[in-house]
Amino acid sequence: MRVWRVAGDGAGFFGRAGDGRGLSGCVGVAEGSGEALRLGFGGGGGHVLVVGRSAEAALGILAMMLFDLATQIVGAADRGSAYTTPPFSVMDFHGGEGARVFGEAAMALPLPVKLERATDTAMTTLSDFQYELGRRAEPGAPRPAKFLFLCGLQSAHGIRSRGSYGEDGVNPGAARFGRLLREGPANALHLVAWCNSLANLELTVAGGLGFFRHVIVLEGGPDGGARYTDAVAGRSVAVTPFGLPSAQWCESFARGLG
Repeated sequence: MRVWRVAGDGAGFFGRAGDGRGLSGCVGVAEGSGEALRLGFGGGGGHVLVVGRSAEAALGILAMMLFDLATQIVGAADRGSAYTTPPFSVMDFHGGEGARVFGEAAMALPLPVKLERATDTAMTTLSDFQYELGRRAEPGAPRPAKFLFLCGLQSAHGIRSRGSYGEDGVNPGAARFGRLLREGPANALHLVAWCNSLANLELTVAGGLGFFRHVIVLEGGPDGGARYTDAVAGRSVAVTPFGLPSAQWCESFARGLG
């Protein structure tokens, strides 16, 4: 499918701290206006779902959102005091070369990042988010935005909640994942997930689509292009998604942030 290749330092797509509108992430270029399409994570912001089989486009969207958010956090004057836990976590269930590039790019950022690869067992990242949900319920607790990037939800059998996966004693990860979906946005905890199909999303959590405010369907337009929908605002636009940058570009960008 058609993707947007980022050249140079990508500065034209990335936001800056201190604009008064909270964190936001760029996912591609709106085809009607030709401008960067940004998703906000301030008041009312929610989870993001990328659906489709194109790993190139899906991981490109996740990578550029990560870099955009990191640019804003690195530039914030209070980032040291606000982020007592890593602002980003990555769970890679895909295991492909593109996911490896994305994971290593995340680890190269000048910010604390937690990375878990191809795990259906311990999944300590979900425990971290469960702890954060409990901590943020305390009066006066700080609530800086925290993001979980999940690559390949279709392969995350250990957090499926239907059928034999739904037994609590066998699969505690399903309950933790479900709680993040339900309670995360109100507590500034956001999931950015890629799943190859809506059918596999439904296998993971019944009615799962309803938990995502922002949905990007790859090859979902009339001409085979991608389409973005904001379920709360009732807005839908055609978009050219980003392609996954090269490993060299990612390394260079991360080094520039540092």
